[in-house]
Amino acid sequence: MPRQSKIVILCGKGGVGKTTLSLSLGLRRAEQGEKVVVVSSHPLPELAVAVSLHGIERDYPAAAKNLFVVHIDPKELLADVVRANFPMEWLAKAVLESRLYNNLIEVAPGLKEFYFLARLQELAERSADGHPDYDLLLWDAPSTGHFLSTLDAARNFETFLTGPLAAAGAELAHFFSNAEHITVVPVTTLEEMAIDETIELCRKLEGRHRLRATAVVLNLVSPLATAGEAEVGEVAGAALAQDDAALRFAVERGLLERERAASVRARIHAPAFAVERMRAFSSDLDLLSQIGRVLDALPTAA
Repeated sequence: MPRQSKIVILCGKGGVGKTTLSLSLGLRRAEQGEKVVVVSSHPLPELAVAVSLHGIERDYPAAAKNLFVVHIDPKELLADVVRANFPMEWLAKAVLESRLYNNLIEVAPGLKEFYFLARLQELAERSADGHPDYDLLLWDAPSTGHFLSTLDAARNFETFLTGPLAAAGAELAHFFSNAEHITVVPVTTLEEMAIDETIELCRKLEGRHRLRATAVVLNLVSPLATAGEAEVGEVAGAALAQDDAALRFAVERGLLERERAASVRARIHAPAFAVERMRAFSSDLDLLSQIGRVLDALPTAA
């Protein structure tokens, strides 16, 4: 097998912070000299509104040279296929603007997901002189249901079609079930719904795709979720001694998160990395940098 990028997939429920974590890890690894591409689930203008990389050339010049952020639009990939097969511009435009074509790509099961995976594989395997263009590919995966249906697309093409498309599906299914080069990192907050969805995600990934979680990130946690027993006892005692409802609520919430963090560790047999809510940062880049340092020990594919 030719050399290729290591792939880290950050997956989980929508809204748990996968995008911020992907950019944080990407910034950190790029700052350390790795060439990193982050494949975002969000179109880049939308991403820029949510998390700004403004000032990266000034504040993180090494990372600016090595960090690339892309959004793969499967509709554009399919449009490229049409243009390649209809070299006359007017004819390609007529096909792309036709109601039949646009309805077809929306209803054809797994078509967009299949082309997305193929493009992702191409990025990972892109190389010059036997060396991959990127050391690390970070996939900021969409929410759980869409992520699983995307991975399922390759297996469905292999199972339900024949000929070249079935062969291409089999190749994709093998590529995205190869734990040697893929690290799966579920992300969850310490909310019951997010935890339950993460457990179910891990079960389905292992059952359908032979992919096991390499690590799990517990995001936006209270400091009490990771504090030592002595510190917890001291803070809890102080809260009880003071007639402060807000303080008691914060401590009770932290203790609940502590219990839930222990539950996640027991149910997902993988190292857990807790990322506390960052309380002070000067810019989005500063926030990403702080989180990136927390993720320093996060494993990546061999």
